[in-house]
Order: sequence, then C-alpha cells, then structure tokens
Amino acid sequence: MAESDCTTCPELHTRLGAAAGGIRALAVLIESEMVEPTMPWRDLLPILAIRAHNLADQAQGR
Repeated sequence: MAESDCTTCPELHTRLGAAAGGIRALAVLIESEMVEPTMPWRDLLPILAIRAHNLADQAQGR
C-alpha cells in the first residue's frame, strides 16, 4: 500500500491557505491599529488573541 503524501493533500492546502489569509488579515489589523488606533489596547488584545486561536484551530481542521 502506498503512503499518502500530505504535501499534496488538497484539504491540507485549503486549510493552510485559509489560515494564511487569516494571519495576513490579522497582521493588517495590527498594523492599522498601530497607525490609527480605533480602540484601547486592553480592548484590542483579547480580540487579537481570539482571532489567533481561531486561526490555529482552522489550520488544525477544527
């Protein structure tokens, strides 16, 4: 029986591609808040943490 090559797994590519897009969006949010803040850091940090956790779950297929 041949072993599956996960580097070509379409589901993995889809999940990681979506997570990468989410990470890019998270970076854009952080950069925009550094240039022109829309909320205090103490309110922003929990939002960033939740988004980071969601992206990790998405990359893991949860």
